[in-house]
Amino acid sequence: MATEVVVSFAIKRFGDMLIQEAIFLKGVRGKVERLKKDLGAMKCFLEEAEIKQEEDLRVRNWVSEIRDAVYDVEDIIDMFILNAESLRTDYFHKRVFKKLINRHKVGKKIEDIQLTLQYISNRREALGIKNIGEGTSGSGQMLQDLRRSSPRAEERVIVGLTQEADKLVKQLTVGDQRRRVISMVGMGGIGKTTLAKKVYNHEKIVKHFPDCRAWIYVSQDCRPREAYMQIINQVSAPTKEQAEMIEKYGENELGDFLHDHLKEKRYLIVLDDVWTCADWDFLAKVSSNDPDCPGNVFPDGSNGSRLLLTTRYKDVALHADARTIPHEMRLLSKKQRWDLFCRKAFLDADSESYPPDLKELGEEMVDKCNGLPLAIVVLGGLLSRNMSHTEWKKVHDNISAYLAKEGQMGVMAMLNLSYIDLPHYLKPCFLHLSLFPEDYVISSRKLLLLWTAEGFVPEQNERRMKDMAEVYLNELINRNLIQVVRMSVNARVTKCRVHDLV
Repeated sequence: MATEVVVSFAIKRFGDMLIQEAIFLKGVRGKVERLKKDLGAMKCFLEEAEIKQEEDLRVRNWVSEIRDAVYDVEDIIDMFILNAESLRTDYFHKRVFKKLINRHKVGKKIEDIQLTLQYISNRREALGIKNIGEGTSGSGQMLQDLRRSSPRAEERVIVGLTQEADKLVKQLTVGDQRRRVISMVGMGGIGKTTLAKKVYNHEKIVKHFPDCRAWIYVSQDCRPREAYMQIINQVSAPTKEQAEMIEKYGENELGDFLHDHLKEKRYLIVLDDVWTCADWDFLAKVSSNDPDCPGNVFPDGSNGSRLLLTTRYKDVALHADARTIPHEMRLLSKKQRWDLFCRKAFLDADSESYPPDLKELGEEMVDKCNGLPLAIVVLGGLLSRNMSHTEWKKVHDNISAYLAKEGQMGVMAMLNLSYIDLPHYLKPCFLHLSLFPEDYVISSRKLLLLWTAEGFVPEQNERRMKDMAEVYLNELINRNLIQVVRMSVNARVTKCRVHDLV
């Protein structure tokens, strides 16, 4: 569970206790209020710490220590409430005696926890992790570098994308002459970048945009100046003197230069892996006063210019161009899954020529991938190294672990990026889904009630809490972490599920 939410819940319970049990808190009220303040101070720091802990073992251990301390705090609250209830039913003399003993116990336990929190705080400073938000970690940067895409490195084995590619090529080359943003949306590993490469290198695209095409990998570490430089280098051929001059430009000057260069041209620019609406605004230099404006970087010359954007989030796609329906990526069909696996595992050989028991194991493992192309490609590559039944059975019996550790680009590393990017209030809601069995179809009504009961939704009146929980559910759906199974006639989600690997 996300520690920041655990701390918030404990603080809220302390607040309730201070109001409702005031008569029983006499003598320890000051200690309770102090502990509440200490937890509040920790909470201010934890939101950033929870992001950093994915990449820094020291921070992860530090967060774990806070979580354990908060659980101790909740035990104190439970003990105090239990004692307060028992005192209400006792006789006067017995109640006075018990009250003194209970106050002493609660006071002593609070003092112990305050010492623990002070130790945790001191340890943070001693470890040199005062400024958690600064910089990008080595492991995070390494994964970004490994994922950095290029249109030249087109996949040799592609299954099930021909029709989708033809549809996108048509959107990019015909129709509205105004500048449009065509977006591809889907979960990590579903093949957005692969499809974008296929489209970018399509002969009709090359012919339609002969002189002005560029491919930019954006990622979570969005840097507009670097992106502008890459586009300029791809769509123009500056002289040595011009290049030196451009190199000295600031971000805004580069944006203006790029705008002026593109305004007379029909261009195609691919922005691969855009994570937030703010990243789009930074790149396009969209004014917050006029979000419908095309921005100050990518001009609308009414000549059929296009931007092709890939993202995991539907709201980012609609923010970039609300008039264009995003292209939602689909998981592979059963036939496509097996075809892709055979090409990777059997190296294009006829799968029927292999022993039936090997094929049977393969089919069962492919089903576990549930149509996610990245998982099938990683699995096929792993199994192609060893064709023995023993090795395949070993992978079959623990497929998730093998997919997780298969190189720096393991499936779990890719999917984990979506989890890391979740705002802190959505993390406990998402992790709560792990309580349901694999392939389980979840009633959204039941799920929203569970989230509310667990304290994951801010407490307001009952109606507002239910609405807020539904907002959380829809946000997880838009982030492609939850799949819709069934919707009601008024377009509300009634049944949902989670991809097995997620």
